[in-house]
Amino acid sequence: MQLPLKYGLLYFDNAYPLRIAWWDIRYSLLRPGWKSLERKAKNELVPPENGMPFHFKIGGIEPRLKDGGMFVHFSYVHPSSYTTKEALKEIESRCEQHLMSHGHYMWFNFQKVRAFLVKGQPFLEDMASRFPNKKVRIEYSGDLGVEGLYTLFRKYGKIVDIFQVPPVKDMPKQAIVQYSFMRAATSAKNCLHGAEVNGIQINVTYERTLKGNVIWTWLSNHPRLSVPLGGFAVAGVSFIVFDPIRVFSMHAKITKLFNVNEYPILKWLRKETVGRLTRTPVDSLQATGWREREQDEEKLRNWLRNPPETFAIVQGPRGAGKSDMVEYATKDKTHKIVIRCDELANARSEGEVLSNLAKQVGYIPLFQFMSTLNNMMDMAITATTGQKAGLSATFEGQLKKILDTLTIAIQQTSPTKSMSNTSPEAIMKKIEQTIEEKARRAELASSGGGAAAEMVQSLGFKKASSKDEKAKKAKEESKWCDPDDIPVVIIDGYMSREKGPHAKEFWTYLADWAAVLVENHVAHVIFISNNVTASKPLSKALPNMTFETIVLTDATLESSMEFVYKHLDKEEYGNLTHCVKTIGGRLTDLELFVQKVKSGMGPEGTVNDILGRSVIEVRKNAFDFDSTEKKTLGWTPIQFWAVMKQLAAHDVASFDELKIHPLFKNDETPFSAMEQAELISINHKNGRPFSIRPGKPIYKAAFQEILSDEGFKAVMDLESTTFLDKEEMAKVVKWEGELRELSTLLHQDGSWLFGGGRVPKEVDTRVKWLMKKLAESHTKIEKYEQEMIQAKKEVASLSVNNQSSGK
Repeated sequence: MQLPLKYGLLYFDNAYPLRIAWWDIRYSLLRPGWKSLERKAKNELVPPENGMPFHFKIGGIEPRLKDGGMFVHFSYVHPSSYTTKEALKEIESRCEQHLMSHGHYMWFNFQKVRAFLVKGQPFLEDMASRFPNKKVRIEYSGDLGVEGLYTLFRKYGKIVDIFQVPPVKDMPKQAIVQYSFMRAATSAKNCLHGAEVNGIQINVTYERTLKGNVIWTWLSNHPRLSVPLGGFAVAGVSFIVFDPIRVFSMHAKITKLFNVNEYPILKWLRKETVGRLTRTPVDSLQATGWREREQDEEKLRNWLRNPPETFAIVQGPRGAGKSDMVEYATKDKTHKIVIRCDELANARSEGEVLSNLAKQVGYIPLFQFMSTLNNMMDMAITATTGQKAGLSATFEGQLKKILDTLTIAIQQTSPTKSMSNTSPEAIMKKIEQTIEEKARRAELASSGGGAAAEMVQSLGFKKASSKDEKAKKAKEESKWCDPDDIPVVIIDGYMSREKGPHAKEFWTYLADWAAVLVENHVAHVIFISNNVTASKPLSKALPNMTFETIVLTDATLESSMEFVYKHLDKEEYGNLTHCVKTIGGRLTDLELFVQKVKSGMGPEGTVNDILGRSVIEVRKNAFDFDSTEKKTLGWTPIQFWAVMKQLAAHDVASFDELKIHPLFKNDETPFSAMEQAELISINHKNGRPFSIRPGKPIYKAAFQEILSDEGFKAVMDLESTTFLDKEEMAKVVKWEGELRELSTLLHQDGSWLFGGGRVPKEVDTRVKWLMKKLAESHTKIEKYEQEMIQAKKEVASLSVNNQSSGK
């Protein structure tokens, strides 16, 4: 007869160092590996299996890291001559005798390893806030008494005291056992938790130790006060320690302190060694030789020679070389900082925006993770206490912090004295007051009517008059400084994206911050933008001031040819006039053309490649073929089709002529949307839109290429005439309805309803006008229907040809 196989647990209490707190790292440094422990248990701690009764076999180990011990699983065969309790007692006794006879000590504390039989169901927890303690709390339902508890727990170590907690109604009884040593408590908890003694189940846990530090106890018990105080302490340390580091880092970024390429000795060595052996590379902007571009550069340089009084705005289409021109014009400036808004606008999150901005301006250290941690702490405190602790930092607050610190760094490098004697706290306060004052003025002016406007004006005049002397003094002082020493702030890609979270607030705050620099004559500020509406927020930030505006246009054919032949050999490639004329004078397209030709692609192949890309770009952006959302366009496809046909036939299209077209109905919104998408460019004359050009010079060739697609042309013409036909049909229904209403004013014999045999002249004139309109509409409808029939025939013939060619 085969005897049943049973299982049990042994606990060895000195396998690891105890972990008494979160900062205790001993167990991490001294703990052995899993395999070494298992090998140690089989070879040293447990007697050999052949020396154990009941076919004893080790099943595996389970370390208890915090408690400094481990469980050993074993199996045995339960003989009929022994009870289960007697068999387990015998196994435990054999293990104890083995450890005592061999005197096994652990090297990290020179104490013996002890073995105990696990009588309950261990609670295998790894909670970070609970650590071993000399005191254990026992919960039970029944009557054990002090003597019963002593008998049960004395086995694991010397007991200092046993305290029975006063009973609470509907709650289990509790008692606290205090040992002399902590390892006795860990052994008792792991061996007796969940055990059943005389039908009474007991649960054993570590007792929480009361904090000896009264101040720490009070702070932990009053989170509504301690958390804000801790936040203020962290903010104070950050202000005292890290803010000066950030200001220094930004100052070094502006002055290029750690840029070894700017050191005079290295410049001289490079010039006298490498410069004499190699050919000096020609600057791409300098190589263009565009007379119109040179005039714009000189205009910007002249503006930089004057004290800071207003903004400079460099506008133009994308790819016109705005950034390169500004960089070339300011290359000799010793103090310069560039904020590239394209990287900020394309960021995927607010944290990435702040990280990119901090990297650009040298705001080190940022501690972005602290913001996330503060937000989590604020949410946790709000959930527990019901009140906000004020630890969370908003995107606007962090952005303001970076720009305010940048203001201090720029002020330190500025030779003007308007803010040189001002403390950093005063500078930040001044920026806040300026922004709040502008917001308050805008709100009052928009909602207060005449009286509020007068009050705003009076306040503005009083404030301006109180600062006249200071501003005049600062201006006079700035005239005596070296213009090259005045810092230059370049904001590249301003308003490159108008949609997105916090986009409007970001552009507004950036403009207000730049206005503070200019108003205090601290630095020149140059805005680079391809957005035609970029001047609106800037006008609000710096009202009653005229800006230095530089608008870059595409190069003429002569300048474009000169640029190409400075990079390509004229004798090798011959006449490239046709290719350059097709591509146009856009700098980026010309550079791409030169690059592809140099790589081995022929001029004609390069033009075809660039033209093909432009055709795909126009189809995607203008007709929204790749978008599943129909509301992404600010115009209808047939509206752009009408504009495209005009621009394909002529270099310039009349804005007014297209505006009154039946497809637009005197609405300028679609044209503005097309210009924002850079499909067209609107030229102004006398302050109003006058003419329309393609968004890129190569777009004219792309428009012609799209029009050469007969199938697409037929479909778009069909859609256009169908739309116009429906519009005229709606007008016919309207005219017929009005005639029907007028007919109700006549009797059947044709006499006037209100007496008299003749119809009034006014009614007769109106009827004749309606009949004329009906005739005109019918003429147009017949024309549209003929065009629709022709377009349908073309579509059908093209489909038949495609099917036949496919066969």
